[in-house]
Amino acid sequence: AAVVVSYGLGTGFDRAARAASLPDIIVRFNNKSASDVASRIRGLPDVARFSLRYELTGVGAGFHGHHLEDAVAEVLNPGRAQGYAVVAGHDLGDRGASVMLERAFADAWGVRLGDTFYVEGLGPQRVVGFVEAPDNVGYPLANPRFYLSRPAIDARFGVDRNPQVNYAEIWLRNPSLVNEVLVQARATSFGLHSISFATRSGVHILLDQAAGIVIDLLVALSVIALVTAGVMLAASARAEVQRRLGSIGVRRAVGETRGLVTMAVGLEGLLVALPAATVGVVAGVAATYGSASRLLELLNEPAPGGALLLPLLGAWAVAVLVPAAGAAW
Repeated sequence: AAVVVSYGLGTGFDRAARAASLPDIIVRFNNKSASDVASRIRGLPDVARFSLRYELTGVGAGFHGHHLEDAVAEVLNPGRAQGYAVVAGHDLGDRGASVMLERAFADAWGVRLGDTFYVEGLGPQRVVGFVEAPDNVGYPLANPRFYLSRPAIDARFGVDRNPQVNYAEIWLRNPSLVNEVLVQARATSFGLHSISFATRSGVHILLDQAAGIVIDLLVALSVIALVTAGVMLAASARAEVQRRLGSIGVRRAVGETRGLVTMAVGLEGLLVALPAATVGVVAGVAATYGSASRLLELLNEPAPGGALLLPLLGAWAVAVLVPAAGAAW
């Protein structure tokens, strides 16, 4: 249980950032034409690629009796838009009334793939995918988000050759140069207002401020529980040997060597620890994995899945070896 909580929560952001290909720099600014912003970004050094979108706040949305007026709509421009991971369904197409929802938001409202989701100003949209974007925590810890495609909107309201954008994601060839690129970006931001920069490490710090205290507390308690369990296992093994000192003395008196007695006691401890450790690890995972995964979902972070296997094998090995080694010692 301690391993599931500490490893799952402690490494959640790194997994999410890799899965979503989180950009090195995120820039928010006032509404500007896409061509103007794109030309400024192309003038920055070390830019590998970038994507632009229009982020609209205070959007009304509804689904089967649910309704709110403070959702965030992310209108994605054509091209290789990332910064989020599609965890179910598929990405947005260029045609049709379709929408992708944040996974925590969809689960909170009971939305399924293929359902019809109502967006104020656009009408009904078919849900084609669920996403996790680690640049912010999920609903209800933050305003719910959903994603729309610019070509699909243009198909309904007419094509805008130079649409407005207020959000840019930038990936660098060498992420270690992010500070130098930020200096240059600030120098070329003349004419942009309400501008704010966020780096990948900055996003991590912001999430730590939002949820890090709770996560750190859970991780610390889990580590303490793990150490305490190890000490108790070793102490119980030693107490068992102390209880059996009389029989051990008899075996020594009839000629058994110290090495043979030690090996026999250690083997007995091993035979008890093997099934007990297996049951304990399975029970710990069953008791905590679901709850830890739901907490990670609220943070827009994926569950560890198969990556948890190696730490669990390590915990199982420790649970087997500690009592056996304690008894032998």
